[in-house]
Amino acid sequence: MIARITGTIVEILERALVIETGGIGYLVSTPSTVGALGNTVTLHTHLVIRDDAHELYGFETIEEKTLFSTLIGVSGVGPRTGLQMLLLYPMNDLVRAITNGDSKAISLVPGIGKKTAEKVIIDLKDKFKDFVFVDQDPKSDLVEALLSLGYKDTQVRDAITTIDPTLPLTKQIAEALRGLGK
Repeated sequence: MIARITGTIVEILERALVIETGGIGYLVSTPSTVGALGNTVTLHTHLVIRDDAHELYGFETIEEKTLFSTLIGVSGVGPRTGLQMLLLYPMNDLVRAITNGDSKAISLVPGIGKKTAEKVIIDLKDKFKDFVFVDQDPKSDLVEALLSLGYKDTQVRDAITTIDPTLPLTKQIAEALRGLGK
């Protein structure tokens, strides 16, 4: 099992990075862009072995990796769907939706229908009852504002990567909108 990888980002793809370490380039699917080309990065990883592929998924924190591993433990939720869940919702929001029984929010994730959303809630609600919420992501209000304006999650995540989270929210929104071409 590959539990962690440290290396240089040599290529950035949509929802994936190529990380070179020891002369080998590893393709690592990730729910967020964790650095720029040439930067050294450490990711906590989850290896999925299938008949036709070995897929590596990487996460900035051990908590995010643990959440991913827990999500894909639910029947009907594969690694790609688990990654989609983490792309769509910040970790705290996803756990809150599950513990609050919000099947509507969970079913907004591509690849999850109403029945699977209910299964996720039934299977995980008790597992998350003692979940300790990490500090709120300073960019989550910005993401929420841009999503409410009709932008897609991938557009928003790309647009906010260079925005200073210490700026007032209105200035962050203005900068993001400039980056989105409005």
